Amino acid sequence: MSNCFTIVFVAPILPGKSEEWRRFLQEMMESRRPEYEESRRRLGISQERAWIAETAHGNVAVVAVVAAQPEQVLARLATSELAVDRWYREQLLALQGFDLAKPLSRASPELVLEWQPSNH
Repeated sequence: MSNCFTIVFVAPILPGKSEEWRRFLQEMMESRRPEYEESRRRLGISQERAWIAETAHGNVAVVAVVAAQPEQVLARLATSELAVDRWYREQLLALQGFDLAKPLSRASPELVLEWQPSNH
């Protein structure tokens, strides 16, 4: 995985949709796994992880994607015509209200902490 980078997305899960969101991921890893794996290869993703985090304002999905060009993953996913990618976009819209067809905010995140061990 040299020359790969990780990008993390955090997005709310709509109220009452957390269990359905879990089933969506389960379906992806079970009955849709071959198509899902083909999608990720075509998108240039080498690893993907997802968590549900409970917050005071409801549950959020936290998704980490490892890819050589992670900033291009959403744009490629938004325009992919693979059936599994269309289904994935529909699920994001239904469960999270996240529409990949609409342009995302171009505001860059602000790095507020970076740590690494000191060399002694």
